[in-house]
Amino acid sequence: MRVALKTYAALMLTLVGLWSNPAHADWRDDIGRFRIGIVAEPGAGNSVPGLALLTDAYTKALGMKVEFVVARNYAALIEAQANARIEYAIYSATAYATASQRCLCIEPLVAPVDSDGAIGIRSVLLTRDGKLPAL
Repeated sequence: MRVALKTYAALMLTLVGLWSNPAHADWRDDIGRFRIGIVAEPGAGNSVPGLALLTDAYTKALGMKVEFVVARNYAALIEAQANARIEYAIYSATAYATASQRCLCIEPLVAPVDSDGAIGIRSVLLTRDGKLPAL
């Protein structure tokens, strides 16, 4: 009886230990390296001043390896995100709208909101008929 009780108690302690300490899959482990896309200055190629310091800062802040992917323009940046070569990028309003239409693979982390809670929405009017010569 005592052996069975000890075995039962040991089994219960093991089960409680397993249930109280579930394995957590961390998103950092899932992706391994966080890739951030940025657009280089025109004519700068793939060089971005201060990129090593920026990489170090993001690595420390996120607690994981960070890699910057330098795109020559917003079209290349959008393509990199659409093809899952980067996880994060900062877009202009036009580039964001284009990326959103291209792949439905982006979501804003922040958006402008007025003090009364109104969401900041902007629009751009493009005409091709010549009725509006300039914005």
